[in-house]
Amino acid sequence: MITKKILTLCVVLSLTLSTSGIRAESMEDKFTQIPPNHTPGAGEFVHGIGYGKLLMRVMLLGSIGQQGVHYFPEGTDLMFAMVYAGGLTDTTKLNGIKIRRRNVKDLISVDLEDLIADGEKVPKLYDGDVVSVPYNWRRDMATITTFTGFIAAMTGFALSMVALSK
Repeated sequence: MITKKILTLCVVLSLTLSTSGIRAESMEDKFTQIPPNHTPGAGEFVHGIGYGKLLMRVMLLGSIGQQGVHYFPEGTDLMFAMVYAGGLTDTTKLNGIKIRRRNVKDLISVDLEDLIADGEKVPKLYDGDVVSVPYNWRRDMATITTFTGFIAAMTGFALSMVALSK
């Protein structure tokens, strides 16, 4: 649990430090303009690149395949953005996704699993959005419980072997 938080912090710091050369435009631009010779830096991913396409810059963090700054075609919704970003992991929790949008005071909370189940419209992303996809800690707890049970059983076995050998 703490390892994933440390990993997320390291990714954010590496993105911050590696982009100090200012490769992209400021977050105040309406849309991101990427020149044809642009090479993505560390933690940058360009999707749907082509002449005449408007790309928006979105930062995706949390339990997804590729965390970092992603450039998506204009009009991309949250579900396709997650697919572009490497898809879901086995610890992805689809409810409770938070979106920080420019010039919006409050976080936008999206329960993607419920939206899909109810057949409702998935929200579109906009340039400058920061999306945080939560981890499903219950799956991690099942793994930890299984591992801890195995260690306890092996310790008990080892102690009983030591006791029997005396």
